Amino acid sequence: DVRGVFSADPRVVPGAHPLRELTFDEMLEMASSGARVLATRSIEVARSHNVKLHVRSTFEDGDGTWIREEDDEMLEKALISGVVHQREETVYHVHGATRARLFGALADASVNVDTIVQTGAEIVFSAPVEDREEAARTLDSLGLVWTSRDDLGKVSLVGAGMKSHPGVAAKTFATLESAGIESPIVSTSPIKIACHVPSVDVDRAVQALHEAFDLG
Repeated sequence: DVRGVFSADPRVVPGAHPLRELTFDEMLEMASSGARVLATRSIEVARSHNVKLHVRSTFEDGDGTWIREEDDEMLEKALISGVVHQREETVYHVHGATRARLFGALADASVNVDTIVQTGAEIVFSAPVEDREEAARTLDSLGLVWTSRDDLGKVSLVGAGMKSHPGVAAKTFATLESAGIESPIVSTSPIKIACHVPSVDVDRAVQALHEAFDLG
């Protein structure tokens, strides 16, 4: 039972605060990137029927967080809504496969692929640590050359406001660099910037980004 959706995990950032409202897309990005307040399926169903969701505590007074369709009023909201994280993800570097063959086989094996980045002949993707054995079996069965890293987590900035404000990525990278935090893999969507960082640095990265974007 929670008081709402917070700007970060209060266990990591004591100054994190409940958010007044989020768009369906923001909540979907946050849920898929580590926030465990709502299941992604419940958000998808609410969005498809345009049903507002209200996340609040049943034991405490408070406004909670409204989750609803984006409108002009919400476009004027804060640039970044929150910082979410996952402490562990396995990142794979694969050579010698087409995307269709690789991800078709992983889908057949029920491996939940997250980030995908391709540079030349190399395909990089991430997946939950619990899918590690199945992913390894699948890659081996395809006869591919591959390596993996098990020492990374992921920190994601989410906010509908970044669609109309340039410079978020630059500020994110500068913040992590100033904190001495490596980010070997970065992926983006119109409302999210996700950075894989060493698992030991996840908390520091969340704290640094929460402060840099004045989310307290």
